[in-house]
Amino acid sequence: SLLPNHVHPIEVQALTQQQRLISLQNDFAKQKINLARMVGLPPTDQYILGDRIPYAAAPAIALEDALRQAREQRADLKAAAAQVDAAERALSAARAQRLPTVQVNADVGAIGPTPSDARRTFSIVGTVHVPIWLGGRTEAQIQQAEAALAERRAEMDDLTDQIEGDLRKAFLDLQAVTTQVDVAERSRQVAGETLDLTRQRFDAGVSDNVEVIQAQETLANAELDYINSIFAHNVAKLSLARVTGQAAERWADFLKAP
Repeated sequence: SLLPNHVHPIEVQALTQQQRLISLQNDFAKQKINLARMVGLPPTDQYILGDRIPYAAAPAIALEDALRQAREQRADLKAAAAQVDAAERALSAARAQRLPTVQVNADVGAIGPTPSDARRTFSIVGTVHVPIWLGGRTEAQIQQAEAALAERRAEMDDLTDQIEGDLRKAFLDLQAVTTQVDVAERSRQVAGETLDLTRQRFDAGVSDNVEVIQAQETLANAELDYINSIFAHNVAKLSLARVTGQAAERWADFLKAP
């Protein structure tokens, strides 16, 4: 043996498996972060994933209601609306520079050699400012503000269209995977029934164990397809929640998790 006398092969194997475990734990934590980001949750690995989440239908929500919730809940859409509002205010301020301004100053005081002989004094001065020589600069500022407003509105319209498109695609994906779950569940039932019949034929001596093994393999593949369909269905529900801006608050409602 090339190992030192004080190192046992089992200890080496244990250390190797420990290193592999550390690597797998690190990969698992990264995968949880990726999953959280994918469904719109805070990007952290401090989640406890359940071993099994049974199939549950998605919450009953119409497309129009989902669009309304997205407009109310999406932070990026709220930010875009705030930018449009700020651009509108900037345009109003630029246009207001062409308007005349009026300024009034008033002063009240007392004058006299002694406090008892003091007489009240007051003055009022009013000025009117007419921006005659600022027409070119003001017009340029107005055009710049109008261009900025048009750009912010175009960005908001583009984001609104993108959200609506993502929401419609999320509905289509959810409908598709719901059908896949139904088909996978039926295939699993048929494969189970076929396996039972094959075992009965084998017990009766009508067939050999090759057919039993093939039926078992078919059932295993059907079980895997069902598991994958459930996973795809849950991801589709979480994607719908993310598009509507409610993933962090209502993920349990969408998953029907305990």
